[in-house]
Amino acid sequence: MGKSTRRGFIRGAISAGAAVSAGSLVNVAAAGAGVAAPSGALLNTAGMPYRQADPRWGKKMMWDRKEVVKVAREFNRETRADARSLLYPYSDGNNIANEGCMLSCLAMVLKMLAPAAKPAWTPATLNRAAQDAYYYTRSGLSMVTLYPDLVSEMSEGTVQLAISQDYLPAVPSWPAMFANTAPLIRAYRSLAPAQRSNFIVMLKTGTYDDTVASHYLLLSPNSSQSPESDDADVLDPAEPPRHSGQWRLSDSAKWITREPQIARAWKRDGIKPTQIAGAWVFARWNSAHNAPLIEPLLSAWAEQQAAS
Repeated sequence: MGKSTRRGFIRGAISAGAAVSAGSLVNVAAAGAGVAAPSGALLNTAGMPYRQADPRWGKKMMWDRKEVVKVAREFNRETRADARSLLYPYSDGNNIANEGCMLSCLAMVLKMLAPAAKPAWTPATLNRAAQDAYYYTRSGLSMVTLYPDLVSEMSEGTVQLAISQDYLPAVPSWPAMFANTAPLIRAYRSLAPAQRSNFIVMLKTGTYDDTVASHYLLLSPNSSQSPESDDADVLDPAEPPRHSGQWRLSDSAKWITREPQIARAWKRDGIKPTQIAGAWVFARWNSAHNAPLIEPLLSAWAEQQAAS
């Protein structure tokens, strides 16, 4: 496939990148990303979570706010105020440390579900690959199709988004949702860790608006915590660098709301410390590429839905 197509452009751009080799993108299936985990195996969580503020990648830029504002004003004819509202003005820039919680979660998903990829997926390599593939650029330009799946693109479809749910906090008619009330999350947490080895759940917390006061993290895949607890064990990109041991939704909320602008937004919208705003299930696909490997989750989800 030549560069005359978008897919050809993406392969060429990422293959030429200093951070990501063609092997991570084009040959990841051959490396074993689409192979089901052995029965009884646990996901390898060594080195997890990826902290977004890690000095290996925290200062790498995702967007350049000045460029974003300039493009929005000159080409999209936005007012100065509207253009400036597109990104929060962090003092040290819109880098991975400040903006990269979802990016870090997606890098963790790829690292755990596609561990054989070389070089290994990290927030740095995924940021570079996403920019090279025009998922986002420093100027805010994006040339992806609607509803893109970065994880699928970067794994040649061997790891994909399988289920997506939004719970819309502070939106009228939407009740507050928690880890012990959402049937999908209860279903995941009702499974033994070995039953979860082919899929991972990303959660959103905080506000519906993503400008500054929302946050993304992963349910801890090897936790044996009861689904009755609303304070779920998580792998959190915002977890302090020297912290080790158990980390839960309430710990995450307490930590990130130290930032005054986040605390104000949570208070304004009445966000509870363990409230969740959405859930996304990423899964390996079987070797025939016709179904995600989520059968245990589907069975447990059906039971939870019937009981709710």
